[in-house]
Amino acid sequence: MAKGKYETVILTGCLLEEDASGHLLVKDRQQEHDWRIGKHTKGQLLGPGQIFLTEKNQKVLLTRVTPLSFKDRHDFQPIGRFTKEVQHDLLADYH
Repeated sequence: MAKGKYETVILTGCLLEEDASGHLLVKDRQQEHDWRIGKHTKGQLLGPGQIFLTEKNQKVLLTRVTPLSFKDRHDFQPIGRFTKEVQHDLLADYH
């Protein structure tokens, strides 16, 4: 990879919300959004089921990872950071 470049992929996911007990729930399964890895994104991509944070600290369930050309990266908003949390049970409706 050339100097100054970094891995870029499209991260498709659904926003999450917490119920009164603190359990994570998908806000709207019909509303998937796309983000990308940014130059300053913290954490490591683990794959679908992983929870990541947007730049506005919203929790998102990662449902799909798609290759993205470095030159097209500005078409997508970068994420804030990956968490180590994985919620495979929330992916049930995406297979």
